[in-house]
Amino acid sequence: MKLSRLPLALILASPLAQAEFSNTSYSFFSAGAESVHYSEKIDNFGGIDVESDFSALNIVQRSGGYTAIDDRFGFFIKTASTLIASEESEDWDADGFSGSVQQDTAAMNFQMLDINLAYHLGNGGYWLAGVHYQKVSFSRFGWENTDSTDAFADAVETNMRADTVLVSSVQSILDGEVLDSNGAPLQLIDSAGNPITTLDEYFEAVRYNPEDTLDVVFEDASVFSISGGFEYDSYFANQGQGLRFIAGSKVSVNIYENLLNSTTGRSLTRSFGGGMNLNLTAGAGYQFTPEIGVMAMFEANASWRKKIREDLNSLEDNRTVELPDNTFYAYALTGTVFWNF
Repeated sequence: MKLSRLPLALILASPLAQAEFSNTSYSFFSAGAESVHYSEKIDNFGGIDVESDFSALNIVQRSGGYTAIDDRFGFFIKTASTLIASEESEDWDADGFSGSVQQDTAAMNFQMLDINLAYHLGNGGYWLAGVHYQKVSFSRFGWENTDSTDAFADAVETNMRADTVLVSSVQSILDGEVLDSNGAPLQLIDSAGNPITTLDEYFEAVRYNPEDTLDVVFEDASVFSISGGFEYDSYFANQGQGLRFIAGSKVSVNIYENLLNSTTGRSLTRSFGGGMNLNLTAGAGYQFTPEIGVMAMFEANASWRKKIREDLNSLEDNRTVELPDNTFYAYALTGTVFWNF
């Protein structure tokens, strides 16, 4: 009886041995589609709240790998980028108005780099801590008026005329009381180069008319963050043939931002306190051998960035430059290949 139990014990022990934790390096590459969603919120545009809405489906890639350091530690390097950005319509809605008050065509690119140190718990789960970099770039063009544009422009002009501080400032310029950097009276001119001499001419020159006054707009928003999170990957618990699962989340807090928008004519920077980012990952697939496997991966990224404002206060340029609050969401579904050789 003792001898007959020995083969059975070996059979039972074999899968248990395969299921032992193993801190093993690997690389991966994936490609697929990503749905991006972006909105900006302007709290006071001529006294009216305005919000944009943009959505598009892009072709993207993910690549990177994991390197084991010892039995418990290792590090991940992961990259993401847009390969083909779709051009879609962007709508701008204003409080109190039915339908959008302006439209444009936009395209958006998303890039990301994550470098994280991993500490393994020995059961497939591991804690993550590291740095997160991302850049959201977009271009806007093809501005168009809508059925609500004229009514919106009238409301903005009414609010501007009721702003006594604004009217007083403009009148001071028209009266020659404000000097330029050369000590000469500052002269306002319209888009045709004609001098503005009255308040009515000023309000006519600045009237809201995106179709005739707005050009192509570009923006690059680069963010560095510190991140932390937790993931589970069944590969570290069992590298034998069979199903493989991944799930996890990371949160990062911005520590440095650099934003360049063509409408501001300069870059704006900010350290700490500018926003946060969230990353969620889930995947399921099949591990053919310890060296190669495939998975379908779902990844969600979300970013919230606060308004950034800078008062230039110089003789050459005394503008207040401001970029609004914005929210970015991206949902990617990709096919992924893992290898270890």
